[in-house]
Amino acid sequence: MDQHKIEEIALAATEANDAFLVEVELKPNNVIVVYADADTGLSIDQIKMINRKIEAELDRDLEDFNLTVSSPDLNKPLKIWRQYKKNVGRTLKVKFQDRQAEGDLVEVSEEDITLSIPGKKKKDPATALTIAFADITEAKVGIKFK
Repeated sequence: MDQHKIEEIALAATEANDAFLVEVELKPNNVIVVYADADTGLSIDQIKMINRKIEAELDRDLEDFNLTVSSPDLNKPLKIWRQYKKNVGRTLKVKFQDRQAEGDLVEVSEEDITLSIPGKKKKDPATALTIAFADITEAKVGIKFK
């Protein structure tokens, strides 16, 4: 199977369903995993429609495959700018330049993100930390239990 062709089909399918493509994984034995998301969250109906549109573009008679369309779970790192933009206000764990920081994502620009890092003590003020996208090696949405 052709990775580039599948990515083009998946991109068209996500855009046609008010979503955006995050990643396409092509695994052994023609297992295709498409990760999609939407600015307001991806619904089950959107996932079904994206799946149907992709499946309609691929020919099982030429090559059999297994297709899964999903939204990325919290264990998967953020991959594209739009995911960062969608998660403004949420806690991120960011690895960059042999460092790690955790804080609330307060701003996303074309070049960088800004986190609000809480003070060591509850009375201490939060500090802003700006990290360039080029320096980020991994960023994940943090889970907070209240």
